[in-house]
Amino acid sequence: MNLKPVSRTTLGEQVARQLVNMITAGKWRAGERLPSEADLCRALNIGRSTLREALKSLAFLGMVRTRAGEGTYVEDVPSTFFERVLTTGFLTTDKQISDLCETRIALESELVALCAQRAPDCDIERLGQIVMQMDQALQSENFAELDLEFHLAIAAASQNQVLSNMLRTIRGLLEEWISKSQQAPGSKEIANEQHAVILEAIRRRNSSRARSVMISHLQTFQRGYALMRTVSHRENGVVKKQPAEVVT
Repeated sequence: MNLKPVSRTTLGEQVARQLVNMITAGKWRAGERLPSEADLCRALNIGRSTLREALKSLAFLGMVRTRAGEGTYVEDVPSTFFERVLTTGFLTTDKQISDLCETRIALESELVALCAQRAPDCDIERLGQIVMQMDQALQSENFAELDLEFHLAIAAASQNQVLSNMLRTIRGLLEEWISKSQQAPGSKEIANEQHAVILEAIRRRNSSRARSVMISHLQTFQRGYALMRTVSHRENGVVKKQPAEVVT
């Protein structure tokens, strides 16, 4: 394989970018199975956890799909899809996405930790109902509304009105964030899984775990957005002369 090892200290995002570049360059085509995890880890000089993080980012974009017991296969995603997502709305640059991600992490990591500590049982039950509704609405346009409702319900259940109101003041940006992220072919399923993990941490009243999984959840879209730009730029000739690996 024409893959170049990366340092063990690099982020999974860098591995994801290298895999994206290999796919968009035609190294692995739609319908083709990627090399095994062991082979990829050996070629990239990384551990399985780093590889799986990278593959999750590609799955978020719908670029790959893992089939139980069979391996990971390349999906066919039109490059025009990514360009359309990136050039609409208010969130169109890396800086805007980064700023919003930092804001959401600062607010929602604390809100979910407080929710795990303070939320009355009735509020936790309501969160469970929302997650159940999301599970049933994976193929529905209503999914995005439920996603937003889940995050706002956590804020309300934190019992901190000031922090909750601060999150509501950027509701419009949250709606765009969620809408854009869920246009990616594999994103709804990943969001659904992550919401279930967040809910479980809240139910267990584990504030540190709730904070950690919320941060991971919010960073998923930021990584996905960065990969969208990689794909879109490559298809438009911006990075065609760059080597397979991309170092941030």
